[in-house]
Amino acid sequence: MELKNTTSKSENLRQKAEDSLKKYISNTKTSYPEGDMLKLIHELQVHRVELELQNEELIQATDRAETASKKYSELYDFAPIGYFTLTKEGYINELNLSGASLLNKERSQLLNRMFAVYVSNDTKPAFNLFISKIFSSSAMETCEVILTTDSSLLIVNLTGIVTNDGDQCMVTAADITLQKQATTDLIEKNQELERLNVQKDKFFSIMAHDLRAPFNGFLGLTEIIANHLSTLNTGEIQKMGEVMWRSASNFFKLLENLLQWSQMEQGLIPYNPGVFRLLSFAEESLASELQTAVDKEIKVIFDIPLDIFVSADAKMLRSILSNLYSNATKFTPKGGKITISARYLGVDRVEISIKDSGIGMNEDIQNKLFRLNEQINRIGTDGELSTGLGLFLCKEFIEKHNGTIWVESEEGKGSTFSFTIPCIP
Repeated sequence: MELKNTTSKSENLRQKAEDSLKKYISNTKTSYPEGDMLKLIHELQVHRVELELQNEELIQATDRAETASKKYSELYDFAPIGYFTLTKEGYINELNLSGASLLNKERSQLLNRMFAVYVSNDTKPAFNLFISKIFSSSAMETCEVILTTDSSLLIVNLTGIVTNDGDQCMVTAADITLQKQATTDLIEKNQELERLNVQKDKFFSIMAHDLRAPFNGFLGLTEIIANHLSTLNTGEIQKMGEVMWRSASNFFKLLENLLQWSQMEQGLIPYNPGVFRLLSFAEESLASELQTAVDKEIKVIFDIPLDIFVSADAKMLRSILSNLYSNATKFTPKGGKITISARYLGVDRVEISIKDSGIGMNEDIQNKLFRLNEQINRIGTDGELSTGLGLFLCKEFIEKHNGTIWVESEEGKGSTFSFTIPCIP
């Protein structure tokens, strides 16, 4: 088939030469000798014309090849991804301008350089495995690496395949940094949305149950007093008054936690640390709440050395102590004991503990503490309600101080809540 096409092309060229010569003779009115000499001259002239036509076609073909080569070169160099030709050892033999731009280098600076030099240490093992797989099989391989340039880190997707000679491989490099960032942003937004949904569910749970229950009890007692005051003796009225006071105290505590939680979520609670003596601060912060322990005949002991000075935000620390003390009194029966202690933990940290002799808790409850999305709703020894919101606030405020909080407890043997905050040596 190829021979037939070549013969046909040659015949066409011969015919073009004949036509061109006839036209020339006609235009110039040239006369030639007759006989064999005429034939020879004719053949020579036809051959000359053939050569001229071939030369013209060759020039045109060369121009077309140069144009195509230029277009290919432009497509290769300015492609949206980098192209590299690597040896088995990982040296760069060829690359386009996009590849050089990806590595933030001149093309001449990258030739005969190891490609792995620009791969981060964390992803270098993956890259080495990628090259090994390319040369051990004829299949196309992919790999995701981080390239380190003079100015930034890029997340790049590599695709490679071995060349026909088997001595080199062709690798494309696509920058997917923005794509990865967009994916990360989307994941973070989804996580934030889930967090907001948890907060919403927690808020409605508190509104629907924890706020409603004490308020209903409060309304019930006021109704009894309003409708049957004349039939009640002093002792009954006093007992109802004490119950109403406890309900109002719990109600106020819950509202206070809700308000702090709301302000914290909106970033309205600034962190302003100050320096003060821990013992006097703890006694002052809990002075108004000691009556709860008195009513339940609970002994409260402050075991805090006078020389401990802390560096903390006063409002946050007051809320932490108040919530932990409130929980201790809530779950400690009459006649129990609460100890508030502190000790140095190194030169710049102090550990504060609130230990009670209450009902304690099992491991399952301990694992749910400090989590907003976990429902605990334990009932205190006098029927007090608990939402778990106070402990969540404690954790958030303690972390603002770069501290930690934990609990040690056993059912029937009390609980000890401990946390760390900065102190002044």
